[in-house]
Amino acid sequence: MAGFVLPFSIAFLSIFLNYACVFHLPPTNLVKDPVTTLAMALPLLIIGHAILLLASLLLKRAFQFSILVKALFFTLAATAVFHVILVLFGASLTHDVYNTGLFAAYLAVMTVMTAFQTLAPSAGQIWIKVFLQHCPTTTYEIYAYTQVICTLIGAWIGAVVLPLDWDRDWQKWPISCVVSTFLGHFVGVVTGFVWSSLKLLFSKKKSD
Repeated sequence: MAGFVLPFSIAFLSIFLNYACVFHLPPTNLVKDPVTTLAMALPLLIIGHAILLLASLLLKRAFQFSILVKALFFTLAATAVFHVILVLFGASLTHDVYNTGLFAAYLAVMTVMTAFQTLAPSAGQIWIKVFLQHCPTTTYEIYAYTQVICTLIGAWIGAVVLPLDWDRDWQKWPISCVVSTFLGHFVGVVTGFVWSSLKLLFSKKKSD
């Protein structure tokens, strides 16, 4: 049962962490000043997710400080990769560079750090099975998969409204994507809960 409760608890706490760091704690407003808000939110997000990662490892009795270092390294690498992808998908290469970079870092934290919180200290072949073969089987794997995939889908959906000629303040890059990324992560946690609950329920019925 602990294998069911722990990943849900960590994922559930990450929802509140993401909300607080982006929409509540910064003194500036995301819609009015997205650059300043994200710049202030990112250090809080990184620290908060690092604490969640360490707590997860401690509760799994698999504490290794090197895992945190690895998670931060891959978050930094993912930031660069996401920045390139965002430019390839239409973000300006020279205009709003800070906006793009900050959103890339935000997306990296929301995907890489949450994946480490649920999957670490799993071996590399587990990561390949979950994210490349799309075959999550355990509760931890399911939560990692649904959070990452739904977060990325959410980020993509948020970009749909950007080119529309509505002339709204929240259409400024990357406000809608930040909000939809948060909502995507929320949906990912709910999806992971439903998926793992159904899996647990059906496995109990089979055993009976």
